[in-house]
Amino acid sequence: MSDYRTFLSDNLRRLRLACGYSQSNVAKALDMTRSNYSYYESGKTTPTLESLYKLSKIFGVTMEQIIVPEARLYPDIDFMRPEQLFSKEPQTIGELTSDEKDLIARLRSEKP
Repeated sequence: MSDYRTFLSDNLRRLRLACGYSQSNVAKALDMTRSNYSYYESGKTTPTLESLYKLSKIFGVTMEQIIVPEARLYPDIDFMRPEQLFSKEPQTIGELTSDEKDLIARLRSEKP
């Protein structure tokens, strides 16, 4: 079980970084505190099914890609935070302001 918990926490961090979100962006979209979300990435707690569903929408992946080790995306993403570059005409989410990322994450987490 601890191997799976480690996989899940590492994968959540990889996906978040690949999308250019901060823990605060994701936490706001899940309507929780940043510290509560950080427990998911540290492996202290595991997300509920509803949270996993919302995370899949926020990160633009399937739930399977979050929870099944063989379906993992971005295996080589470094654990370093992406450089914060903001653009007047952003091409990626990483170039958006924190407030813009919050809005996109919240919109993605909502049910259609």
